[in-house]
Amino acid sequence: MPMHEWRHSEDQAARLRERAMAHSTPSRVALPRIWAVTSGKGGAGKSVVALNFALTLCEMGRTVLLVDADENLGKLDVMVGQSPAVRIPDVLSGSADLDAAYIRPFTGLAILAGSSGSLNYPEITDMERLRFIDRIASSASGFTDVVYDTGAGIGSKVVIYAAAADETIVVVNPEPVSVLDAYAVIKLISAKNTGVALNIVMNRSLAPAESDDTAAKLQKAVRHFLSSDVRYLGLVPYDENVGRSVVRQSPLVRAYPSSPAAVAIRTIAQKGLRSSVNYHQQELAIV
Repeated sequence: MPMHEWRHSEDQAARLRERAMAHSTPSRVALPRIWAVTSGKGGAGKSVVALNFALTLCEMGRTVLLVDADENLGKLDVMVGQSPAVRIPDVLSGSADLDAAYIRPFTGLAILAGSSGSLNYPEITDMERLRFIDRIASSASGFTDVVYDTGAGIGSKVVIYAAAADETIVVVNPEPVSVLDAYAVIKLISAKNTGVALNIVMNRSLAPAESDDTAAKLQKAVRHFLSSDVRYLGLVPYDENVGRSVVRQSPLVRAYPSSPAAVAIRTIAQKGLRSSVNYHQQELAIV
C-alpha cells in the first residue's frame, strides 16, 4: 500500500476507534462494545470460542451481533445449522442491505454470515474493510456488543478488524508455534492501535498449570518487548464435547452446557466483560 494510502488508513482507523469508544461515554448515545476474536494461526479453535463467547454474552442479557470476518472461509452459519441466502459478499457488492443479511438462530444473537470458498468473492482493499467496519458500527445501535470472528494470521485483513475493536481476544494453543504466532499478531495489533485492550485465552489445555505458566510468559514478553499489557482471561480445557457440538451444529454452551469447556468459556466471558467495563471507565477517567 502506498504511504499516503497507509496514512489515510491509519487516520480512518483512529476515527473508527473513537466511534467504537463512544459507547463508554455517558453523555453520548450508546454504541456497542466491539470485540475481535483472533488467533495467530489457523486451527486454534478461534471460531468455537467466538461463537460461544457471543452466546454467553446473550445469556447475560446482552444483545450481540456476531460477524464472520474470516474472509471467504466463513463457518459460523454451519456451526449453528443455518444456510442463509444473503451473506457478507452480497452486502459488499451492494446487492443486499446489511439488515437483510442477519440470521437470528438464538434469542439475543444475530449472525452476519460470511462465505466459504466462493469463486466470486470480491477483492477487498484495506480502505473497503475500514468502511465496512464503520458501516457495521453505524447500523448496530440495537446491539450491546459486536463480536468479530476474524481470520487467522498476521495479514491486514486480520489485523484491521482486531485493531478497530475495543477488545481483542487472541486465542492461543499451549504449544510453542501457536504462542509465537500469538506474539506476532499481538505485536502488529499493538503497532496499529495502542488503545485496543488486548486479551489472551489459552485453548485446548491439557495441563492447566502449564497453560497458566505459558500465558504468564507471553504476558511478560509482551510487556518487556512491546511495552503493552495483555490480560489473561483464562483457559479452556481440552474437551471432546467441543468436537461433538460442531458435528451436531449446535454451540457448545447450548449442546453441552455443563461440559468443562462450556463452563470455562462462560467464566472467560464474564471476566472479559467485567474487565472491559473497568478498563474503559479508567481510560475515560484519564481523559
